[in-house]
Amino acid sequence: TPRTTRVRSDGTTMADDAAVTAEVEARKGSVTSLVTQKNYVGALTAALADPEKVLASKNADVKSANAAVVFQVIDAVEDKEIDGVLEGLDPLVMDLLMKYVYKGLSTPENANSLLKWHAKVLERAGPGGIVRAMTDRKTV
Repeated sequence: TPRTTRVRSDGTTMADDAAVTAEVEARKGSVTSLVTQKNYVGALTAALADPEKVLASKNADVKSANAAVVFQVIDAVEDKEIDGVLEGLDPLVMDLLMKYVYKGLSTPENANSLLKWHAKVLERAGPGGIVRAMTDRKTV
């Protein structure tokens, strides 16, 4: 007999969540390795890569797990290295990074560091980055 898969009202299934969770876990491993090597540009690029599935997910656990990977990189970068890390990022990735900065600012942990990141991303992406991060319906 064929196995039926329950489809949620948003069109996703538990299998979709499991696949995205597996991708996030794999990403975490590569990002951790890059952070250990102090390759922060590579780590942040990897952490922010291929965001479509995470953005499309309605599962808060998936989004939180991916955010933790991004914050792992942000926490590892010293203040004086932020500009160098941001130089290597694409403008579209800057918008995504701004979303994660705002997500991080929703809790008081690391607010000081995140405010520094916010200022540097704003400096590079301009105020349009804030507008795009705040108005995009797809959340991180």
